Amino acid sequence: MEYVKERLTEFSLEAHDLYLNQSVPYLEEPPDPLQFYRDWIGPNKPCVIRNAFSHWPALSRWTPEYLREKVGSKVISVAVTPNGYADAISGDRFVMPEERRMSFSSVLDIIEGKVDKSGVFYVQKQCSNLLEELPELADDVEPHVPWMSSALGEFRTVSVSSSRKY
Repeated sequence: MEYVKERLTEFSLEAHDLYLNQSVPYLEEPPDPLQFYRDWIGPNKPCVIRNAFSHWPALSRWTPEYLREKVGSKVISVAVTPNGYADAISGDRFVMPEERRMSFSSVLDIIEGKVDKSGVFYVQKQCSNLLEELPELADDVEPHVPWMSSALGEFRTVSVSSSRKY
């Protein structure tokens, strides 16, 4: 039995060296679609891509003032968790976020710290609420990521979310 344990340990180390990264790599810009598919999608490996959306107007426009002006008192879906973990195991339970309906301005008040609420509030849905609930903001982002659509061979829409822990 000791021999089997040693071989399994050795296998795990070799797999880690050959396939798994010790940390999540950062790419300084989007890769070309073929490279992205070959190096990241195909082997199912994570990476963080910097500067992929630096040209989006949302990065400069989305201030609290702009968001209040564009969305303001509109009621949207907000996910709330006690610690930021959603769809996760917590102790001996599987935890899902509580979903609340709140005005966008109320959520901004929490994010900005103007109102003290316990929990982590997320303006997001599993498949994005940008186009469904916040179409007023859609012109500030591209409708899809061209290099990603090319890599996947299909059109994918953008998903944007925001959260803050208190």
